[in-house]
Amino acid sequence: MTVPIHPEAIPGSPQELRWVLPAGTLEFVGEVAVAPASIQAWVDDGVITSMTAEPTALRIALRDGRSWRRDGAAIRTALSEALTTADQWRGASAGSADDVLRAAVGQVLAGEVGDFIRSHGGALDIVDVAAGVVTVSLGGTCAHCPASDVTLTDRFEDAVRALFPSLVEVRVAAAPSLASGRRLLGLFPVSSRG
Repeated sequence: MTVPIHPEAIPGSPQELRWVLPAGTLEFVGEVAVAPASIQAWVDDGVITSMTAEPTALRIALRDGRSWRRDGAAIRTALSEALTTADQWRGASAGSADDVLRAAVGQVLAGEVGDFIRSHGGALDIVDVAAGVVTVSLGGTCAHCPASDVTLTDRFEDAVRALFPSLVEVRVAAAPSLASGRRLLGLFPVSSRG
């Protein structure tokens, strides 16, 4: 089966392209240690100097003196063939699915969703990523905002799930407690009315 890919330029880095691919195509993030023969041949010949997996892309850098204009079509063909055997790709480090999820969360927070949260004076910090569950804490204006649930589900969780379809859940860490053991309450009290 053919995996859809398309290249994106990386500003300020003409030797490198970011090949966008469906989320979950490669099951690791970070430097590629082993790739299928069709693309590995370009690495072995020294044309490709590095390949780095992201949650939804593969960054490929060419050595100086080579160009995407010259080699791009052939590399695209080799990459397309290599992606049909995704199980033959190996990362340089023994990462886990949670490492891919953590990278996806970082990408979301570095992008539009994080910009939106920061533009309103809010903060969303990652507390933990384990077993497909992301635990976050809300800070700044998000800590007491009545719309924070909407931001968390309709913006953050949806964006993370688009990059990592196997996301199990996004949870909010428990509110901090006072030294006396009493919980800090939000700005708006919870009504007991149904």
